[in-house]
Amino acid sequence: MAGGPNAAIVMCLHCAGKAVRAHEGIENDLYRCEDCGGNFGIDWSDGQPEIPRWPPSPDELEQARRTIAKRKAGSSG
Repeated sequence: MAGGPNAAIVMCLHCAGKAVRAHEGIENDLYRCEDCGGNFGIDWSDGQPEIPRWPPSPDELEQARRTIAKRKAGSSG
């Protein structure tokens, strides 16, 4: 149980949408976004989250959207 029950649903690293756990490993979980279809992994070897990772707070969501926008702007030029 890498991320445990509080990590069954997380924010997508590609679009900030809702990503569900597709595979639970020993230290890493694999996720698939319901919005963009993106796949990614999260390393939980430092421990499981103490609170549910979905839904994100408004501040977390805004920060994620800014980070994603910066990443996309940097890769397009």
